[in-house]
Amino acid sequence: MSLGRRSSLGSVMVAAAVMSSLTACALEPEKLGEIRQELDRHAESLPQDILAQPLGVDDAIALAVSHNLDSRVKLLEEVLAQGKADLSIFAMLPQMAAKGGLSRRGPGKATTSKDLSTGTSGNYSTSDEATSRTSDLTATWNLMDFGIAMLRAEQDEARVTLVMEKRRRALHLLIQDVQAAYWKAVVNEYAEKKYNALELRLIRSVKDAEDAERSKVGDPMQMLGHQRAIVDTMRQIAEMQRQTATARADLAGLMGVRSIAAFQLAELKEGTTLMVEPPASDIEALQQVALDNRPELRGEEAQFHIDVQEIYTELLKSLPGIGPFIGGHYDANSYLKYNAWADAGVQVAWNLVDFISAPKRIGQAQNIAEITRARRLALGMAVVTQVRVADIQYRHAMKEYRLTEQMATIDRRITSLAGKSRSAGSGSAMEEIKAEAAAMLSTLRRFILYSDLQAAKARLNAAMGIDPQPLPEAIPRVTAALTY
Repeated sequence: MSLGRRSSLGSVMVAAAVMSSLTACALEPEKLGEIRQELDRHAESLPQDILAQPLGVDDAIALAVSHNLDSRVKLLEEVLAQGKADLSIFAMLPQMAAKGGLSRRGPGKATTSKDLSTGTSGNYSTSDEATSRTSDLTATWNLMDFGIAMLRAEQDEARVTLVMEKRRRALHLLIQDVQAAYWKAVVNEYAEKKYNALELRLIRSVKDAEDAERSKVGDPMQMLGHQRAIVDTMRQIAEMQRQTATARADLAGLMGVRSIAAFQLAELKEGTTLMVEPPASDIEALQQVALDNRPELRGEEAQFHIDVQEIYTELLKSLPGIGPFIGGHYDANSYLKYNAWADAGVQVAWNLVDFISAPKRIGQAQNIAEITRARRLALGMAVVTQVRVADIQYRHAMKEYRLTEQMATIDRRITSLAGKSRSAGSGSAMEEIKAEAAAMLSTLRRFILYSDLQAAKARLNAAMGIDPQPLPEAIPRVTAALTY
């Protein structure tokens, strides 16, 4: 081929490669555009009958466990690990090899032989037909490979446990986040409904006090004090609203709902009796529950089992491979007396490099197992500490909530007395509005501290590794995840 033709062919190949790359790049945005359609299909799969009703905290948790997209990723990873474990059984079976061939040779295979004594050669002869048809079926089984396959299968089962425990931990954190976001979202809705009407009155009260100050009606210091008290109360309420403003959007994302307007929340009322669980009396019992149930500890236990099995795997690799074999063969050559035959035997193979490097490989596997053991021990100490810290936080949150609840009750009584005093002509409108603002602030603080208390309880449950409700089954859920 001439140099010019080679250059032309090279240019054509380069151009084809460039066009192929550009075509691939042009297709990528279309694939990304499918995410919107997938999100729409996911939204349609949500239970609309549940979303149409006011959601309680248990309903929100159930929706999050069933429809949170991050949880579905963890679920798919678990199913993938289970599928890999199911496939590992095939590695323990004998290897079956079936071969067949058809060939034609021209001219035919003609051979002769030479007499070493006289140096003369005989006539040409053939023992093969021009057309050859052969078939073989051979089964081999290497005992070393079988042992390694058994160990690998046990490791894959342990990896399934490891992935399951990771999913459990992800669900615990998800439920913890849902509980915190739910109560803050409920508090935010209460603040928006109750405070909006009061806010206009507070602003008008501040304006009236400013006018009275400028016109020198009454004591100016008293007017300024009233303005400061009202504005400070409004500032504190605004700060509380800021703490809960994004809670509804966070809750929607946790439940797998695209729109914050697609669901309703149960309504809080000022006199609502809120359920509170007393702190546990025995912290040692909580710590023992955590050591028995924390997914991280169970995962490290599964990882330690994997590492121990790896030691045995490295030991088996240093041994010779002994494998029996049996096979059936057929050759259509008419010159053969027996066209079909069988053979059997034992093969021995020994990789001397694996034998020489075995001590170092086994030692390395032992070191990895010891690191896992040490990490599990350190994690156990961390778990015990987390439970203790979470319990302390819950106790303090409980104490603060009880005091705030008592303060809210007192402020409601003050508001009632201020209203009665004004009706009787012995009180002022400023004192009444100030009492209403203080009562609103105490009520909001009570509800926010209740949400903090629930979040502290959720952290304690997550620290102990408690499953608040049965976890969803893997296979039905993954089917729904793939077909929604």
